[in-house]
Amino acid sequence: MQTLFSILLLVVFGVIANFLIIFILNFAGTPGALLAGKPGKRSKGQFVFGSIISAIGQSFVYLTYTAFIVNWTMLVVSRQDVSFIVWPIAFLAVILPLWFNLIHARVEAKEMEHASAQTEALYITFLLTFLGFFIFAFIPKVIEIVYGWVPYIGS
Repeated sequence: MQTLFSILLLVVFGVIANFLIIFILNFAGTPGALLAGKPGKRSKGQFVFGSIISAIGQSFVYLTYTAFIVNWTMLVVSRQDVSFIVWPIAFLAVILPLWFNLIHARVEAKEMEHASAQTEALYITFLLTFLGFFIFAFIPKVIEIVYGWVPYIGS
């Protein structure tokens, strides 16, 4: 029963993240988008630099969510009678909202004349999140170094 409740809670976290990350990642990537310059008047180097800055902001914010989900899952599995089956659900709760956001951004980007630094940064954010989930799951000390302020960290 506790496993089902944990799975349900992870699904709720994922659904909430799916709606919120559109706004949060846009906000986190804004400095990079501004540094990338105006479309049509920017150099390739300026665009790449802006995309990297956007990716850093987006990744930091989304890896915070990833750290919370991984740590919450570790806590639930270790302290309650919860099956390891929650781990794949936790992975999906982290990856699917970002994947859907990336798909949505790509559809919007096709309608625009020029590329967006924030949209290009989502690819890097996705890759870092994919890797970060497994790094956080197998080396939990990494979470405490950067995200010690996230709830449940170090509990």
